[in-house]
Amino acid sequence: MRRRKNTYIFVQEKKKHRGPGCLILLLSVLFAVVVLSLLSNAAMNRQTNLETEKVRVMSLDKKFVNFTVLHISDLHGDERGLDADAWRTLLNGKGFSAVAMTGDMVGASGDYTPMVALIKTLRQIKADVPVYFVAGDDDPDPVLSSLHGNPEVLADWVQAAQEAGAVYLDRPVSQSVGTMTVWFVPEYLYSVDIDGMQSSLTRQKEEMEAAGQQYEGEGGASYRALYYRLEAFTASAEALKAMTKDDLQIGMTHVPLGSDYVREMIEWADESSAFSFRRLSLVLAGHYCGGQWRLGSLGPIYVPELGWFPGDTGVVGMQRINSIDQYISGGLAASDFYPMPGRLFNTPSVSLLVYTDRIE
Repeated sequence: MRRRKNTYIFVQEKKKHRGPGCLILLLSVLFAVVVLSLLSNAAMNRQTNLETEKVRVMSLDKKFVNFTVLHISDLHGDERGLDADAWRTLLNGKGFSAVAMTGDMVGASGDYTPMVALIKTLRQIKADVPVYFVAGDDDPDPVLSSLHGNPEVLADWVQAAQEAGAVYLDRPVSQSVGTMTVWFVPEYLYSVDIDGMQSSLTRQKEEMEAAGQQYEGEGGASYRALYYRLEAFTASAEALKAMTKDDLQIGMTHVPLGSDYVREMIEWADESSAFSFRRLSLVLAGHYCGGQWRLGSLGPIYVPELGWFPGDTGVVGMQRINSIDQYISGGLAASDFYPMPGRLFNTPSVSLLVYTDRIE
């Protein structure tokens, strides 16, 4: 009798060895995603967005309605400032009443050519619109107090911007709107005892003159810088006398104001004075470049002062702290402030800030 072969119900199947094809496919997909992301990011960085934001002020005088500020920040000497045609296209048909540049327009490189070219272009687009600027923390010192080989007090980049038609904002500057007045003010003046600073600087000036320091090399540079600051505070004191409670006040700074600082300033503000932190209709700031590296709805990935994924509050856009509106520009370029170079999924932007009396 023939013997049957044994059959087993449960037989361990031999494993099929996957070849290198799957790994190659996976790596190819990852490579394609990276390349497409880089190309997309490069395309975003070549653009400049023009954003529009309403500045809502209760009981705003009708003459100030539609007063519009073109807010620009953080150019960092980038060559996009040189592209006059791109700026004309971006601003074609757009109305604005003033231009505010909130610092780091030159940046650590010290190359002020793009900033100056941009100022000239803006002046060509709208010759009657003033351009105001403040220094940022990455910009070269605007006022020179050490020996530098010439008697000039202001740095080359500040002088070049002024010659191009811009106003260096180290004191309040008024702008007429019909019969009304808008004041652009360096924000730090609200936290300074202007009369006290005048007295202190005057005393220092007299002491230096008594010692003959104004005739020395290093001493002369320091004396000229001190004299310039005294003149700026004196002009500020005169501007404060001219302000009225009906005027519109816009503060300009580079680093955004923190919530604790704003609350403290409001608490100590003199409500009876025309020049008061409480009367600020808007604070303009920059500094953070929109977080520099962003991931969609997650916002900024990392901000050195604020940590990982801090969100947009205090970093970019319109913020309201107590009764104060602060608009933080997303900026035009990238800062060495971040450990990550360049901008990732963060299109450079400038903004039109339009005053309205409609409160929604």
